[in-house]
Amino acid sequence: MYKPFISKKNPFNESSSDGETFSYKYLLPMYWPTWILLGLSFFVVLLPNSLRTFLGDLIGIIIYRYSKSKKSIVEINLNLTFNNIDSKQLEKLSKSFFNNLGQMYINLPLLWWKSNEYLQSIITKKNTKLIDDVLKNNQSVILLAPHSLSLDFGGRALSAYNLLSMYKPFKNNLLNWFIGKSRSKNNDKVIVYPRDTKSIKTIIRKMRQPCVLYLLADEDISVENSVFSNFFDTNKASLKSVSKLAKITNSKVLPCICTYNKYLYNYTFEVFPALNNFPSNNIEIDCQKVNSILEEQILVDKSQYMWTLRIYKHRPDGSDVYKI
Repeated sequence: MYKPFISKKNPFNESSSDGETFSYKYLLPMYWPTWILLGLSFFVVLLPNSLRTFLGDLIGIIIYRYSKSKKSIVEINLNLTFNNIDSKQLEKLSKSFFNNLGQMYINLPLLWWKSNEYLQSIITKKNTKLIDDVLKNNQSVILLAPHSLSLDFGGRALSAYNLLSMYKPFKNNLLNWFIGKSRSKNNDKVIVYPRDTKSIKTIIRKMRQPCVLYLLADEDISVENSVFSNFFDTNKASLKSVSKLAKITNSKVLPCICTYNKYLYNYTFEVFPALNNFPSNNIEIDCQKVNSILEEQILVDKSQYMWTLRIYKHRPDGSDVYKI
């Protein structure tokens, strides 16, 4: 059973020793390939920005050409989402996405090895005062984020806040611990919970005191906890949890997104005004509003949304669009 990652300076009176910790089993031979990969990643962050960008482009090209499964998922998602865009434009968008995916892979080690001070210097934050204003009003904030390729840098942009978030555990336990520690550095004020029902209940209790919940709510997890709503040129299952959490915790919901500019080697984390009349007394209206917000966020740069997600896993007719 996975545990949360608890930073030492978290404001919720939780001991870091109660969270995920290093295990000596990670020194066993089965983990040696992972250690080699992590060692190589350290040298990647020492490379000049221009060389890292070149390698990111190369990685993107390789994945586009040789990862048939990823390419297939992206094509299905783009065709369903933008069925009014011609095939040439969709192919161009797909190539741009894989280019950005390569940049994501090459830059992730920055989060693992670089200090918080360095990472803050390459992140431009916009409109975070909107978060401050809600917290000053003694309310918690739900930051509604899409799965942009730079979402982990968005989490890093929030390191000064009393922060809660959730993670999907990696199957590789060493990788799970290593990446989890990068999301909860010693000077952070954060608890990152594994994604499950127990964690949701704990988070609700924590949000009784003003804090920030960094929430990704665009995945298609289950039909039971979702409502099918319009989404670009099709529809998708939209999670009820955003509306329910906002209502239970009396929190304000503020959209946000993080994007990357590979020419300036800089990330931009932007916060948008709180959703009006949210939550309402109609869950279907709320879910449609969440989808509409996701559309606006994705349109900031369509090529930086994580199109490799199975965002249409459940369809109204019960079909599996990803079955090949």
